[in-house]
Amino acid sequence: MPFLPLFFLLLVACSNNLLHSETKSLSIERVSIEVQNKSYTVLTDYSIPYSDTILESDTVFFYAKVNPLGAKIKGCYWSIESKDYPCQQSRNRYTFDSTGLYPVKLKVLDIFGDTLYANIFMRVSSKPICSGIKLSFFQGSPIFKWNCKNTDDEAELTYRFILKTKDKADTLFLKEDSLQLGYPLPSDYWKVQLNVENSYGFKDSTEMSLL
Repeated sequence: MPFLPLFFLLLVACSNNLLHSETKSLSIERVSIEVQNKSYTVLTDYSIPYSDTILESDTVFFYAKVNPLGAKIKGCYWSIESKDYPCQQSRNRYTFDSTGLYPVKLKVLDIFGDTLYANIFMRVSSKPICSGIKLSFFQGSPIFKWNCKNTDDEAELTYRFILKTKDKADTLFLKEDSLQLGYPLPSDYWKVQLNVENSYGFKDSTEMSLL
């Protein structure tokens, strides 16, 4: 479910300029990336650039940490949306203002002139918005139609339609924005709850009822 976790990626720093006597101690130096928002999850698959999803206008904190402590580097830059930002001592704040898939790269230059890279991808999405449900009838059969706006063109919407009566609750999963029941509604009590979710996990809901 979307909401951005804490990612941890490791790159081994190797240099062709190492002296023989330095190889053992310096070849174990690593550059690590921490990307923090609200929750804390450790990524263990280092071989594939990771992608996670946040909401449009969410603020993300990028933090570059060099291991081991005290290792010297000549330069450190974040590359986001084709712009370079120097790595700060504290976390770098960044806000994505529109939906899309954004590559985020960390570039570190070590003291031997080698350049190390680490990459992640940020999928920025937005919540669907439902404005209500309308009820009409065709030959006595109720037809429910809802208006849910998909605010992310790259996402697909899935609907969960729940019809509750005194005796039971029926749940249907739909791709369409309407449903025609094959039986009449009870005259004393019924309630419809509609939950919509886009393909990146962001949700909205609406309901209508006869109490």
